Amino acid sequence: MSPKPWLAVALILSIAGCADNAEQPDEPATDRRSARAQFALPREAGAWPGPDGLSGVNGYPTLNTASVTEFCTARGRPCGVAQTYTDRTDYESMTRGTAWTFQYFADFDGVLVISQGLVPNGGEELLDDCAAGTYDQHWRDFGTLMTTEGRADSVVRLGWEMNESTMGWRGLDTDDYIACYRHAADAMRSTNPLVVLDWTINAHNTPSNLCGGVSTNCYPGDAYVDIIGIDNYDHHPWSPTENDFAATAARAEGLDWLFDFARAHGKLFSVGEWGIMPTADAGKDNPSFIRWMHAWFAAHAPYLAYEAYFQRCDGTVSQSSILRPDDPACLGNAGSSEVYRSLYQT
Repeated sequence: MSPKPWLAVALILSIAGCADNAEQPDEPATDRRSARAQFALPREAGAWPGPDGLSGVNGYPTLNTASVTEFCTARGRPCGVAQTYTDRTDYESMTRGTAWTFQYFADFDGVLVISQGLVPNGGEELLDDCAAGTYDQHWRDFGTLMTTEGRADSVVRLGWEMNESTMGWRGLDTDDYIACYRHAADAMRSTNPLVVLDWTINAHNTPSNLCGGVSTNCYPGDAYVDIIGIDNYDHHPWSPTENDFAATAARAEGLDWLFDFARAHGKLFSVGEWGIMPTADAGKDNPSFIRWMHAWFAAHAPYLAYEAYFQRCDGTVSQSSILRPDDPACLGNAGSSEVYRSLYQT
């Protein structure tokens, strides 16, 4: 498929899924905090991030501007996007009670991406009530909070990784997941018509008991989604060669597979989390994975809304961090750090 930047711009400017009576954003196209304004800028295939591509990271070790800035300074290029999360203790804390999510990034001059669950952690039994609209007021409150905190025009990764077995909102019942997502989307948009909704899967595998074994069975529908995305790590399976990387990308639940699904639905694409995973089946640092991912971003730049590297050092579970040579909690991953810096520095 040959990229057509003008088509990408047209699609973004008419992002599907806003409430019927939604007002158009009045931010200028140069507003770095406006997701819609930034997505409307053309990005040419062959380079990433280039002048207008949105690249960034989650905050580690703290979900705040300082941690994101530390990473961006180390790589030698400012970050245009910061990826963060809400508290998910209960519905109160994950909606109107999560102002800290925005306040910790109040001084971040870029697009904010918020990963937001559909039910609290461990709240699997609440999904059917959510599907019936029981918690709609909470979602209206979250839309109001985004506006109050000055981040109405931000991305929300709503109910992300529903095909991952540890998520409380995982698609054990496909119909309930879809109905819950739709209620949350409609309620948020009723108080914040500028919100950009990102539907994201976990790459490489969907268990047979989730979404009927295929992640896209849980797709809520074009009217409820603005961006389709994937969280893509170098594990299960890892990619020892470029041919392995390409084969994994092409298979069901892979990068290319979901990108084609997004394009078929007229949506932009995102990679909200990605990284090496030396403590998984790779068993080692894999700098080539960084290079192959970057090349993929460059090839798909006209339709890539954003990408965010995922920093984490969590014992033997996750050691995806790069550019942290003096952190005793983190593996050095020196090869990946060097390659990443060489590709992203200005």
